[in-house]
Amino acid sequence: ADYHDIKYIRLNNTPNHTALHEKLAALENAESALVTSSGMAAISTALFAILSSGDHLLAQSCLYGGTYDLVTRDLAKYGIAFDFIDGSSPATWEDKLRPNTKVVYVETMANPLMDVPDLKSVVEFARKHDLITMIDNTFASPINFRPAEWGFDLSLHSCTKYLNGHSDIVAGAVIGRADLIQVITHKLNLLGGTLDPHACFLL
Repeated sequence: ADYHDIKYIRLNNTPNHTALHEKLAALENAESALVTSSGMAAISTALFAILSSGDHLLAQSCLYGGTYDLVTRDLAKYGIAFDFIDGSSPATWEDKLRPNTKVVYVETMANPLMDVPDLKSVVEFARKHDLITMIDNTFASPINFRPAEWGFDLSLHSCTKYLNGHSDIVAGAVIGRADLIQVITHKLNLLGGTLDPHACFLL
């Protein structure tokens, strides 16, 4: 048996985790899902799993405060560069593109200013330039938007908000391509941002 097959809480693979992962993936009609201890655990783990030293990130200029701080204060320490883009002006994105650009990151509806980027153009731009797309879908929720159906690679959530709905847990989720979820899962196993099995039950 593989190490990751061991049913161990820190590995996020107890029966409660597995059932929740399957339900979250189904909600967004995606291949796979992973829960975390908070929305920021989902965002930071996903970014650090996908990006490496020497990579470049394009991010929507209007971001949730925690994400904004992570991008502007911490990525540079790991050799990761970034530029902000105007989510509503696709014609300007090419100017910010670099040979080492790897990810484009947006929010379905920005928290808290509710800016809505041109989501269709984000996917088209990423496909044209072989970029990984990441979208924080917290404010829309799977009821209003399912990123995988539009071609986004990864959807991120603070489950503390609408996905939970009864105000008694803190949790996060990454939903999307199975190959990327596997990479993020291995990073999460080492960083330790695991969701407690009882919180999985509540979610």
